[in-house]
Amino acid sequence: MKKNKIITTFLLLFFQIILFAQTKSQEFNTFKAKYNSEEFNYIEKEKPLPKEYQPNEFSEFIGKIFNVILRLPLEIIFYCLLALFLAFIAYRIYKNGGVFKSNTKKIYNESDFGFIEENLSEINLNDLIVKAEKEQNYPLAIRYLHYQNLQNLDKKGLIEWNPKKTNQQFINQIKQENIQTSFANNTKVFNQIWFGEFKIDATQYQTFKAMFNQLNQSIK
Repeated sequence: MKKNKIITTFLLLFFQIILFAQTKSQEFNTFKAKYNSEEFNYIEKEKPLPKEYQPNEFSEFIGKIFNVILRLPLEIIFYCLLALFLAFIAYRIYKNGGVFKSNTKKIYNESDFGFIEENLSEINLNDLIVKAEKEQNYPLAIRYLHYQNLQNLDKKGLIEWNPKKTNQQFINQIKQENIQTSFANNTKVFNQIWFGEFKIDATQYQTFKAMFNQLNQSIK
């Protein structure tokens, strides 16, 4: 008897809640219909952006790519970034003369000084000088001009070239006073520009280049 009374009370409460919800729902719908006209619509319509701010085809293309990337699993994104990083490292190793570099020595750069010094008598320094000038790398061009002085001195027997010797040792080997003085002056210019990192422009470079070429003419 007590159990039936509890069930009856529960059912009455349940139906009262339903009736209350229906009543409130009707009141809300009536209120919503009343204020749902255009005069009560306070939402501003989105204005089109000016042409200069509208995304172009390239921006839309980049945006689509980013959307595709963002939808990829994190694991795939990680491996893609890792692959790009390894490719970049491999490229830097190849460019800087690492394990992937060809053995043929046809194009020279700052990392080839050891090869040039070991094969000074056979190197075409004119091509290297022209290349450095085109790149406006005047300190490098000065270094090649210095090598050219040493190359000509060695060919004429005025010095005995050895990459392990210092410039001062070469100066001491030269017996002709005028050539010795000229080479000593050129060596000072080379040391100041290359090791002292003295910056020069195109006009200054031409002045120094004339000094190195004058010594070459004197040797020949």
